[in-house]
Amino acid sequence: MAWTKLGSTSVSGAAANTSWKELGRTTLSGTNDSIDVSSFTAKDNLMILCNVINSGGDFRTFWRFNSDTGSNYSQRYNTNNGSDSTNTSLNGTMDWNTAESVQSFEVLNIANITTQEKLGIKHKIGSGTAGAGNGVNYVECVGKWANTSAQITSVSVGDGVDPKSGTGGIGSEVVVLGYDNDEADSGTNFWQELATIDVTTAGDNFTTGTFTAKKYLMVETNVITSGGAVSQRMTFNDDTGSNYAQRKSFDGASDTTSTNSVNIDGINDDLVTNSIGIANIFIVNKSDKEKLGIAHTNSGEASGAGNTPTRDEEVFKWNNTSAQITKIDFDNNKAGNWAVGSFVKVYGAD
Repeated sequence: MAWTKLGSTSVSGAAANTSWKELGRTTLSGTNDSIDVSSFTAKDNLMILCNVINSGGDFRTFWRFNSDTGSNYSQRYNTNNGSDSTNTSLNGTMDWNTAESVQSFEVLNIANITTQEKLGIKHKIGSGTAGAGNGVNYVECVGKWANTSAQITSVSVGDGVDPKSGTGGIGSEVVVLGYDNDEADSGTNFWQELATIDVTTAGDNFTTGTFTAKKYLMVETNVITSGGAVSQRMTFNDDTGSNYAQRKSFDGASDTTSTNSVNIDGINDDLVTNSIGIANIFIVNKSDKEKLGIAHTNSGEASGAGNTPTRDEEVFKWNNTSAQITKIDFDNNKAGNWAVGSFVKVYGAD
């Protein structure tokens, strides 16, 4: 899960401005073999959003920090929940062994303390061939930069770092966010609240209603169950056609895939009665591109320390290329209900 700092807030209150601020951004106006964001303010914690629209080959997202080209990086990763691979003494890190020729989206979280090696966690979705009839790919990766004397203040990603054949197309973008551990309550948060579902009457179906369109979405769900099992199914903009594809792993088991689906299934799957489930979801939401999402969930299952939670890792796409997501609906297809106190929050940013 990519943890987020949103400041002190209630379910219905606004977050304090002690959270993620935008430090730097590069958006390609033409094709290029790398995307570079330079000279941003050093912060203790970094979140990087990277959306690549490929042009002319397979663009691989291989990261380098502060222009360090030495053999000072290492990584561990797997693709589509396969066996782990490891690499040491690299000149960059958090590469993906399988490049994407159409579009990809990834979220990186990095601990950026001066005197410590810089550790990063990356989750990425590759769109595969366009269309809901074609599946998506997923990678999870951890990497490190073995520098213990400086904070990261610039990043570079792409085939210009690890030369391959691909180029990033127009609109490809890297956005760097950050905050300090003692961040002051000032400035403007990157993530702004767009919508809230606050369950005051138990039920099966809930909607955010229409919210403002934003290029990036972050969705956080907290579902309490009553009266039987609950499984969340998610749709966008009232589209219940066969326009979704997804890949997921349940408790580390082999991936399951679906194409031409009528919803995104299993966001907190089969929650038992009187339990709780949480989900953290990131979506790139450009109007003229397929919408790509990354979800991580924790289903608490039966109460008590004698019962283990279950986890889902999931990536998905909605094949709409003419509109942004401005509404999210949740539908439970099990016997139980979302109980009072359940909530969903949608945050967004351009």
